[in-house]
Amino acid sequence: MSFISLKLSTGRIKEHVIVSYKDAMKLRVYRSTWGLVDDSDGQKAKSPFRTYDEALPELKRLGYDGVEIPLKFILYYGKEKFSKLLKETGLKVIIMVMTDGVVAPGDRSSLFGGPYEGFTESANPGQTDKADILARHLASFKEQVTAAQEFSPTFVNSHSLKDYVTGDMAAEYFEEALRWTKEKGYTVHHETHRKRFLYSPWATRDFLLGEDGKGQKLLQDDLNLTMVADLSHWVNVAETDTNDPDLTAVIEALAPRFRHIHLRVGYDHGPQVPDPRTKNWLPYTEGHERWWDTIWKAAETRGDDEVTVTTEFGPPNYQVCNPQTDEPLANVWDVNHWIALRRQVRFKELFKSHETSHLLPSKTQDETPLTNPGASILNNKKGLGIDVGFF
Repeated sequence: MSFISLKLSTGRIKEHVIVSYKDAMKLRVYRSTWGLVDDSDGQKAKSPFRTYDEALPELKRLGYDGVEIPLKFILYYGKEKFSKLLKETGLKVIIMVMTDGVVAPGDRSSLFGGPYEGFTESANPGQTDKADILARHLASFKEQVTAAQEFSPTFVNSHSLKDYVTGDMAAEYFEEALRWTKEKGYTVHHETHRKRFLYSPWATRDFLLGEDGKGQKLLQDDLNLTMVADLSHWVNVAETDTNDPDLTAVIEALAPRFRHIHLRVGYDHGPQVPDPRTKNWLPYTEGHERWWDTIWKAAETRGDDEVTVTTEFGPPNYQVCNPQTDEPLANVWDVNHWIALRRQVRFKELFKSHETSHLLPSKTQDETPLTNPGASILNNKKGLGIDVGFF
């Protein structure tokens, strides 16, 4: 940042701040490996790539900054092989961890092999021993976050706990998880994902902003729980659309806690619209863009050097297919690239920044159709009470 001084006619000196491109907040775009290659349902998604050796160099050529990938898949693919590919392409990595389930490394499943040595097995379905359930989630979390550091991740994205755990269990889990990551110096954000504790906007609101019956915070503010915003889940769980003032109020109130965005558009009855580029679904896309804009503006206010996003439209069965042919109703590869290009354009519109991501159109997808998200629906909204979102 640089300063210039001007001498006014009154004799006073007035300083003007000039923000250089070097100092401006930057956009960094990652691509989910889900549906990218054969080993992650790429064939179902009609991906043009069969292997990571083919896909990652093309992502680099198109201007992506990195990939987001589950730790269990890295173990399945081969740690040394994956590290070598990252080094060759220069791509960064965000590593996903799941504290239980088929993508947890301690579990045996048909998905990415396992169990892998050194990782805790998940609690059995139907188990009622709360202490053991909680201990297994915490052990799995710590083991995976520690293992992820070998790859120097931008951060770790955690799918934490299950949706059925109690508020007291969640408070105990997050207090220990946040204390431990701070002590170790690791950067971990927790995703708003269905099936996980942060599955619902209302449950998350109460946990982070509400109080228990004794007037005590369920989770203390100084613990600073930070999150990955996958708002496609929240609009689905709330069974509403993006013009819902209560849902919007919750998202905007929590915006300072979000540190990363998953670019996928959900709707009332599902976590992924059939095609976000089409006339019927563009309003949902623009509504999500308004929410994402709010998160970026909070990052600017916080003084962040950069913001990160991951394109995450998934393969079938997330992607809706023709029931007669099982063909996806949209090309998942193109949809992911389109939403990334749209956010690149929007970032430049909002922040007038030339030093940002450098995504290129692909052979099959450019930045059209255009979107026009506009301002928050709560701006200058008349007739809304002070308790919108129950704040």
